[in-house]
Amino acid sequence: MFRWWRRDRTKSAGEPSEPQGTAGEAAGRPFVREAERRRLARLLRRRDELRYDLSLSEQALRPENRWTERLRELDAAIGELEGRIAELDPAPSPSPEPELPPVPVEVAVEPEETPATVTLTIAGMPLRWVEEIDWAERGHQLAPARLRRSEGEVAEVLRAVGYRMPSPALLETLAASLELVAADALSAARRERVWTPVALANLARPCDRCGGWRDVRGRCPTCAAREWERQQLLLERNRLRQERNEVFRDWQRARDRLPVIQRQLAEVEAEIRQLEAKGVEPSAES
Repeated sequence: MFRWWRRDRTKSAGEPSEPQGTAGEAAGRPFVREAERRRLARLLRRRDELRYDLSLSEQALRPENRWTERLRELDAAIGELEGRIAELDPAPSPSPEPELPPVPVEVAVEPEETPATVTLTIAGMPLRWVEEIDWAERGHQLAPARLRRSEGEVAEVLRAVGYRMPSPALLETLAASLELVAADALSAARRERVWTPVALANLARPCDRCGGWRDVRGRCPTCAAREWERQQLLLERNRLRQERNEVFRDWQRARDRLPVIQRQLAEVEAEIRQLEAKGVEPSAES
């Protein structure tokens, strides 16, 4: 008679009867995976971030905070800029100097000479300009020709018409106008255009806005400089206004996010407690 024996009932002497468990299972603790350790590390970092956001939101509810302090600084800076802008718009004032006399300006142009010359004679005082040409190496003109005054002084012309003590603004404006007239005269002679006579009074006229002087084109250097400065101040004021609006919006967002941050922080802390109760510790690499 044959006897049938089950193989699992006969074990060799050194073979274990059942598989070995992990150390955590032997101690009665659940198995901890590396993914859980990394998740705990991320949750801890997220908790720190939410706590920082919570402190900002709570600070935003106080009467005095970082936003109100910055808003006061911006308001003071904007007010100072507006004061400086107002100072650049003076009330119309008459010129402290008398107008120039209507002395005719005699124009003599020699465009065919090399270099071309232009002579303006005012009250018997000649002023002469010579054309300067910048040539390239192969003989082609490199830059547009320009005139350089080679003879005469603007102050001598003014003294000849009775101006004994001209202001620096008048001297600068009249010199610029004379150079423009010389360039226009040379261009008109080369293009055979009719030249319109000008007088000394047309070259520098009192500015009714600032009391300075306008050139032959009607431009006032003082007003132009003030307008440039005014535009720069306006740009800076607009930038500060935009920054103020951004600070105010950020303040409102910090106040409105308080309940959202509190809820998110509570959820994160609950997940952290669950993992810690399971025996999870943050990964050393995280």
